[in-house]
Amino acid sequence: MANQGTLIHGNEAFAFVDTIKDPVTRTFVKMALVKFVTEIHLKKRPPEGDLDLLYVARVLEGFFAEHEVIARTLQGERVGAFWEDTESPAEMATD
Repeated sequence: MANQGTLIHGNEAFAFVDTIKDPVTRTFVKMALVKFVTEIHLKKRPPEGDLDLLYVARVLEGFFAEHEVIARTLQGERVGAFWEDTESPAEMATD
């Protein structure tokens, strides 16, 4: 059995979320963090290593702040650099 990780910096993550000025971004980040916590605690599916929820919150803020990109993507547009003619994020991680 793999080592089970723990959720770290959870309180700090939710405190950080409260500092996000844009209400839409704040809501999306909070929803995503709640999903992480739910998966770990209610569904009993912990990560294999420690998960820094504050780091996750900061990355998600940057992603969810791109309202126009998200809206265009939801309309079916291929926005961003990762498509068939580029390396996948998994391929980039192994370089």
